[in-house]
Amino acid sequence: MPFDRARNLPIHIKLIALIATSMVVVVGSMAVFLSSRQLDEIHAGLSTRAAMYADIMAASTMSAVAFADRETAREELRSLDADQQVVAVALYTEGGELLYARGRADTPFAAVRGLVTPRRVEHDGRIAAAAPVVSVEGPRGVVVIEVSTAALDASRGDVIEVALIAGGAVLLAGIVLAWLIARRFASRLRAIGVVAEAVAKGDMSLRPVADGSRDEIGALATGFDAMLAEIHRLLEREKQLAAEEQARLEALVAQRTRELDRRNAEMRLVLDHVEQGLLTVDLDGTIAPEQSAAVERMLGKVPASRSIEELVRTVAPPAADWFALQWEALREELLPVELCIAQLPSTLEVGARAFDLAYAPLVDGDGRTRVLVVITDVTARRAREAAERDERELSALIGRLLASRAGFLAFREEARQLVAQIARGHGDASYRRAVHTLKGIAGFEGLGSIAAACHRLEDALAEGDEVGARAHRNTILERWEHVASKLEALAMLERGHVEVCAGDLARIEAAIARGAPHRELAELVGSWRHERATTRLERFADDARALALRLGKDVTVAVEASDDLRLPGERFAPFWGAFTHLVRNAVDHGVEVPAARTAHGKAAQAHLVLRARRAGDQIAIEISDDGGGIDWARVAAAAEKQGLPAATHDELVAGLFHDGVTTREAVSATSGRGVGMAAVREACEATGGRIAIASERDRGTTISVVWTDPAARLRTVSGRHSAATHARSEDEPAA
Repeated sequence: MPFDRARNLPIHIKLIALIATSMVVVVGSMAVFLSSRQLDEIHAGLSTRAAMYADIMAASTMSAVAFADRETAREELRSLDADQQVVAVALYTEGGELLYARGRADTPFAAVRGLVTPRRVEHDGRIAAAAPVVSVEGPRGVVVIEVSTAALDASRGDVIEVALIAGGAVLLAGIVLAWLIARRFASRLRAIGVVAEAVAKGDMSLRPVADGSRDEIGALATGFDAMLAEIHRLLEREKQLAAEEQARLEALVAQRTRELDRRNAEMRLVLDHVEQGLLTVDLDGTIAPEQSAAVERMLGKVPASRSIEELVRTVAPPAADWFALQWEALREELLPVELCIAQLPSTLEVGARAFDLAYAPLVDGDGRTRVLVVITDVTARRAREAAERDERELSALIGRLLASRAGFLAFREEARQLVAQIARGHGDASYRRAVHTLKGIAGFEGLGSIAAACHRLEDALAEGDEVGARAHRNTILERWEHVASKLEALAMLERGHVEVCAGDLARIEAAIARGAPHRELAELVGSWRHERATTRLERFADDARALALRLGKDVTVAVEASDDLRLPGERFAPFWGAFTHLVRNAVDHGVEVPAARTAHGKAAQAHLVLRARRAGDQIAIEISDDGGGIDWARVAAAAEKQGLPAATHDELVAGLFHDGVTTREAVSATSGRGVGMAAVREACEATGGRIAIASERDRGTTISVVWTDPAARLRTVSGRHSAATHARSEDEPAA
């Protein structure tokens, strides 16, 4: 902008412009004023001359007008011919008769008729003066004198020319004077500015400003010199203090360096002897040089690139991709550091050794975030935990074996089949049911390691994590192979044994005593190869009590079954595996916690009944609870979410047993995946049973599985078992 550019002009240019502008205004104003005044005076003179001529001629032509004497009028008025500025003369009588005229008058008689007092009129280029010719009797006529203003116009040009010349001379002199004054002011101020700029840049070598004037600029120079002298003094003082402070700091740094060296040596001693690997990593993945000696003992030497990602890729390739992905999220800082750290691997498997990893964010004094990585060798601890786990699981298996030999062998066979199905690894609905069922029966049999691996596999399947699913499936297979060897050893002890209770002996004795036919005696003895329903239900009752205790519920579990009800293991093994889900659902879904029960006016202690009974040609196995009942509205919502019909009760029951239908909002280790009831339906259909559900809200639920004409089937199965006893291989027990 022009104003901004003008602000940056040198001061002497500004002063010259100011003085020149002021002089132009003053000189111009004076020239205009004086010229105008001089011209006004000339104009006034011409006007006065015309009026004077008119007055004189009016007096001298009185008689000529009175007698209308043209000759006299001519003689009187010819005296004006000598004045070159008089361009027109006219003399009129009272009646308007022209007695004398010279030149062409611009003032007509009509304009001066009846004039009694002098009048002056200005025309274009002329000044007219009219005066009445008056006698004793009164006005007799009018004389008009017109004077030319040509002299005025000529004078105007001369006056303007003179004014311009004089003004220009004065203006030139003023500009020269202004330039000299401005240059002087500017040079004095520039001298002060040069020294000030040098001082601002740290150059104190220039001499003070030499300005002996006593005006304001001189006072400014004197003050600046005084300030400069004070700055010199302060700088010398600062140099002295800086030298003293530097000496003090150097001594302090030397002392602190010795202390740091001592502390570093102590820290190095600690880091060299600490059992954990400690290292710090920048967010870009660079490992700091300081680290404990245990890092190298555990993971080997840190790569030359000092990259944490390359270190992980070198020692544990399977975990490298996931580690790199999560560290990239940490590096981008789009999410909180704590959240990203929580996603990093917590364990590393390096050959036969296992390490736990812990991470902690560190913020240094500069606000830079780093991550402390703590590496702990847990190989021995895991081996110890694995040994303790194996001991616990072996003890649990032995306990289950002692409680029911047939049940133990049935579990072994069913688990083997489920593991074989999982090993094929198709990932369909049947595969998911196999995983869920194996989790249930393994948990009830005390094999927590396999149950936990199944739960992790279910999580991976639900999340679509194929890599994790394969890893967890392999864990299940490896763990089962380890457990199967122990089961085989235990099964060897039971080869060729059958379980007979006092009631069985009493019944066979009674049959012999009454002379029962050989066929009946053979069937009674043959049934001993099968598992008593009471034994199986008692096992489930123990599992239900343990689950209720773990879930914080007070539940009594009763078993109602006769000792003589035995079921073929081969046929009913799939059902008993699926029955696990009914037991878990009854405890987890069915019965409420004590507070909820008392809030609905119930006893705090819930009741669960496991029942097996024979009625005519049917056998029924039931589970009944006095819990909250089935919420059919939630079942309908879950079924509709899966695209299933849910208008009738039969459709709701069918939906309840469909894959993926669950009334739980969150998955737990016990339930919530919508797989268990589908496994029950599949097992019942495979064994020829049918399911019935009776449920009342806040009163409880009873689920019954009924098989028709079981006696004939049992006899047929018993006969087959009796005939095939010697045909079986010795290592396969009867089931």
